[in-house]
Amino acid sequence: MKTGQVISAIFLQMVSRLQRSFTPAIAIILILGSVAITTTAKPGRPITHKKAKTTIGLVNASPVVRLEIHHININNGDASVIRLRHKDGTETKILIDGGQPDASEFLIPYINAVFKDANFQYTILTHYHNDHYDGLEALGTGAIKSEYYVDLGGYNMDGYVDPGKLVLIQPKDITCPWTDSTGVFEGAMGAYITAIGNATNNFGLKRYMPLSKVNDSIQNMIGVKIPLGTFQQNGATVPIELRCVAAWGFTQGNGAVVDNWNKGASKNDPSLGFVLECGEFRYFFGGDMGGDPNGSYIDQETTLAAGFAYLYKGAKSYYKPAAAYDGHICGFKADHHGSAHSNNSTFLGQMHAAVCVTSAGSNDAWHLPSIPFLTRLNATTPVTPAADLPPYGPPFLKAQGFFFTNLYDFTKGNDSETEAKKLFDTRVKTAFQYGSIGTADVKAGYEVFLLLDDNQTVDYRRQSSFAVSDVDSTYKVSPIIAVIYCHQK
Repeated sequence: MKTGQVISAIFLQMVSRLQRSFTPAIAIILILGSVAITTTAKPGRPITHKKAKTTIGLVNASPVVRLEIHHININNGDASVIRLRHKDGTETKILIDGGQPDASEFLIPYINAVFKDANFQYTILTHYHNDHYDGLEALGTGAIKSEYYVDLGGYNMDGYVDPGKLVLIQPKDITCPWTDSTGVFEGAMGAYITAIGNATNNFGLKRYMPLSKVNDSIQNMIGVKIPLGTFQQNGATVPIELRCVAAWGFTQGNGAVVDNWNKGASKNDPSLGFVLECGEFRYFFGGDMGGDPNGSYIDQETTLAAGFAYLYKGAKSYYKPAAAYDGHICGFKADHHGSAHSNNSTFLGQMHAAVCVTSAGSNDAWHLPSIPFLTRLNATTPVTPAADLPPYGPPFLKAQGFFFTNLYDFTKGNDSETEAKKLFDTRVKTAFQYGSIGTADVKAGYEVFLLLDDNQTVDYRRQSSFAVSDVDSTYKVSPIIAVIYCHQK
């Protein structure tokens, strides 16, 4: 057999392994570590970053054999699930945001069909807009259950939870930066806070509290790593963690926490931001983080681009290692659904991401993803470019992939679907797909995944490779859309 045929056979064997499944079950985990980082503050926002601190807890000891990121099509808003499948058949799940529609419409049907149950170890709300928190109100009924809860704080749970349980759910920092008072809700978000109180009273929800000192506040989350599990690689134990890189306008910068806050900012901008780290694989979730310093926006993305360059060094092409790139992120969920005011050129250019998933919907007033974002996305280049891919690779071997939960042409010339097709349909070695609700293309979501079992062929301590599949409207996972050999160190 010729060399090209041998390599193709290896690719096919890998795909067969990628598509395996096994029965998952629930796992119990906990908590945490953080790093000491210097800070840059503004007047009125005094900050002194604390020394490393640890809350002792449990992490599932069974090695992770498969890591999955599910982006659920909930139409307007965001909802993502990280699932770790363990060698002993258990699973660990993290829910990030819940979307705008009632959870019974899209979120819970997906969870019930794709996962074993609706029990999560962590639930994270990135920021206080209802296209992210409405679906999380299902925590209050027990339709979704979570052991730990993470949000920005800035409000007082007193009166929303039984007095004896207040200590379990009260935010460490209850002062709202918008109002300098103890409540961001002002009646508009009563259903959300009521649901959190009910989940604490009736279903055991607790606030995730890595902040342990008297004067700690939300910015002290920057640098905290939430341990999710570990995997085995050639006798070594490698951690899988969520690293916090942004919280309420504070941002991981070049060796320092930077205060990007503007008190006139909208509720989009102070989003929590996390990087999922698994060896050399890195995936960013930024909620509705902004990259525009004008008007009611703040630009955290430019600061974070420098932060990524500080944290992540020396990524090179997987096949033809030459130039080294700092700040590389393998994949990301587009900030703010592909808004014109997010995902700026500096941010996208620093990451050199191989995959972007954009969660957008049918709201004509929002008309997302925006055409300026699509144009900037098209200008990105991965660390391993199409020219470096072997000519004998199978058709699903890609350099990049751009996936959209929904794409529509909107009124007033905001023709997102038409523009995306024009940009991406014929792009060399780029996977492009969308799953618009109400059309023949409808998809329930997308799954980005890695194999970490004993037969893995990628050394994730120095390399990154992953695959992408879609989940159809019957919740069946498709054959692989893209396999991406992302980078090596």
